[in-house]
Amino acid sequence: MSQEKIDAYKKEKSERKEKLAKQKKRNKICKITGIVVAAAIVVAIVGSILWNNFGPSKTEAADGASTEVSAELSETVDDVAAEASSAE
Repeated sequence: MSQEKIDAYKKEKSERKEKLAKQKKRNKICKITGIVVAAAIVVAIVGSILWNNFGPSKTEAADGASTEVSAELSETVDDVAAEASSAE
């Protein structure tokens, strides 16, 4: 082999470790990014399902229930006041 080929081979061999290290770093970054993106998608799907099932529709039902309780309490207070005024 000529000296130029030998020098090129040695240079390529010396840079091989750096190339492999860069490639491993890129692979790790890709894996981590993929995991994060997949987790975000799963969280978004689960969150939207939970929001649709337990979100604003349940708060409207709770508001309606509290309105019913308030109405019942006001009727009870009115009844007590009427009994007190009739007792006098």
